[in-house]
Amino acid sequence: MLSYPFSTYTELNPAEVVGVPAGVKSQLPQALIFLALALGLTAWLRSQDILLAGTWLFGLSLGYVLQRSRFCFVACFRDPWITGNTSLSRALVLSLMIATLAFALASLYLDRPGEVYPVGWHMLLGGFIFGIGMVLAGGCATGTLTRAGEGHVLQWLVLIAFILGSLWGAHDFGWWHKVFIKEAPLIFFPDWAGWFWALFLQIVFLGGIYLGLLRLERRAFPGTLSTSSIQIKGLEEVSKQPFWSRAWPYWVGGVLIALLDAGLLVFRGSPWGITTAFTYWGAKIYRLLGGAPESWYYFMLPENALALKTPFFREPRTILNLGIIAGSLLSALFASEFRARFPRSFQGATWSLAGGLLMGYGARVGMGCNIGSFFNGIASLSLHGFVFGLGLVLGAYLGIHLLLRFLVGDLSKA
Repeated sequence: MLSYPFSTYTELNPAEVVGVPAGVKSQLPQALIFLALALGLTAWLRSQDILLAGTWLFGLSLGYVLQRSRFCFVACFRDPWITGNTSLSRALVLSLMIATLAFALASLYLDRPGEVYPVGWHMLLGGFIFGIGMVLAGGCATGTLTRAGEGHVLQWLVLIAFILGSLWGAHDFGWWHKVFIKEAPLIFFPDWAGWFWALFLQIVFLGGIYLGLLRLERRAFPGTLSTSSIQIKGLEEVSKQPFWSRAWPYWVGGVLIALLDAGLLVFRGSPWGITTAFTYWGAKIYRLLGGAPESWYYFMLPENALALKTPFFREPRTILNLGIIAGSLLSALFASEFRARFPRSFQGATWSLAGGLLMGYGARVGMGCNIGSFFNGIASLSLHGFVFGLGLVLGAYLGIHLLLRFLVGDLSKA
């Protein structure tokens, strides 16, 4: 087990994990005002396009769930290496199992297939680069948006770096496509084993991972309460708090994320995605500065070419991301947790920005992020999701060592 001197929220005491900080003024009035504004925007979007209004509501819901449950994908890949705590990791596996079944139902009975991408070295390398970046940045694609909504100033800066990295990756995408992606196969498990065996074997495999993670945590906390047990006790201690200020167990967040992702697939025909919109944002800014991203191979692809011509507030992926930020803000206000949080050190902020840049580039190489390639890929019974996930694991491991070697070591000398 790696020794890691930084605390994560999964290791905080119960009051910090699930309660409202003592002495904090209630932000309920601001929450109600913002809720009214969000609903008003929903009505306006409905007048423009029902697809945009529905996508906005899904974004609000995802942001709210992510913030209330503190569902952090980075911690899922980082904490087992550092502390042995696997509560979030197991919640992620549970979420993947539910999403797998939900996506299969949508595909079989509603003609709403998931996302199957080519499998090749680009997937492993993309996941690896993204995994390093998310550990350095302290947040993945979802975490960046969620923390931005909570008031973390650094995550807004990371988001800018994320956009720049995505734009860089889009610029190089033609090379990656020519060398790795063009000839890479699509491996959809039901095509190889049939729907029943594909589902059965994937659920059994994920169940095995769940049990392995549980065993790892029990070995890390022999004869003592694990942090997941502490969290449960903490939930019991704050049961008298208003429902809007309570934190939700990780497994609740995982279940809701899976159902919302599947619901989005049914509603608009494609599941949750985040980083493609970042690329569009960067390209639009680049065009304003006189650039011509439309000449790049990435933006010659029909879907991306259309998005580049679509007005900013009429692009569904953009609306979804803005909804996630707004949903996180709404959740933080209801729990009286919103406040501006500034970076603690210039050096730490520099590492975070480098992480954002790596995440952006890795997401384009791997054709998605922790959601688009990893989560949706596995839920879609596609091999590419597991390959990207392996890259995430390896990248997160290296990212941890980079932090321990350079950032933590330097701070301890300061």
